[in-house]
Amino acid sequence: MAGLVFLPDGRDWNASSSVFSWMLDTLAARAQDPELVSELREVSDHNLGALDLEDMPPARLAELTAVIAQLPAIGTAELPDTPARPVIVAQLVELAQMLAPDAAQR
Repeated sequence: MAGLVFLPDGRDWNASSSVFSWMLDTLAARAQDPELVSELREVSDHNLGALDLEDMPPARLAELTAVIAQLPAIGTAELPDTPARPVIVAQLVELAQMLAPDAAQR
């Protein structure tokens, strides 16, 4: 099983369900907007397997994008030091780059 993030520009990002779940929980722990936290926790708690950013309000999406940009560093610091960590961090880098403000120009 995998987790999927539907990006506002129609692209998507996917990861294993364990990486997706870790990502959701990590984002929820760091987000400030109560509605964003609630949405992230709902997807995680109910194992919904997908996070849709396409219709997310701009302010909420901006906060989420900012926290996602921190995920590679968080993953490097917090994930267990196993051979899988660099692979997971690379996936998190990919997601952060896909949501970067200049991503549409790439």
